[in-house]
Amino acid sequence: MAVRVSSTGHTGITVSDLDRSIRFYRGVLGLSVSEPVRCAGEMFGRITGVPGAEIDISFVRAPGHVIELLCYRKPEGRVSSTLRSCDPGFWHLALKVREIDRVVAAVKRSGFEPLSEIQRVDDGPVEGLRVVYVRDPDGVVLELIEEPQGVVLEELYLASAK
Repeated sequence: MAVRVSSTGHTGITVSDLDRSIRFYRGVLGLSVSEPVRCAGEMFGRITGVPGAEIDISFVRAPGHVIELLCYRKPEGRVSSTLRSCDPGFWHLALKVREIDRVVAAVKRSGFEPLSEIQRVDDGPVEGLRVVYVRDPDGVVLELIEEPQGVVLEELYLASAK
């Protein structure tokens, strides 16, 4: 018998500069962000699998989901991910927006470029859906989605889920 997940909690993103990430998620995307909390000690090393971990953490409240921003102060010598969208282990976070053009313009004003122009679906059950990938300050891909009236992308695909 399979176990059952009772709910989702948050999505954690490790960042290199917590203040810069807070400015992006709060200032550019308009989301609420908690004050940072420092977490350290043996237990955090065990939880993360990183001995000596010292982490500053802030939580971002997005509609319907929470994002945890983790900035490791220790240990030294961290590396940035170079995974591409097609590489196993890559992930992205989809954010539903209204007025996608305004959101992309705000992202660009903040010095970040989308990975392409905004794409529009011209036929099928999600006709009118507009979507683009952008990167946050640490290169995490955020998929910005503007759904047409009455369309919930995920529900169309999950309708036949078992």
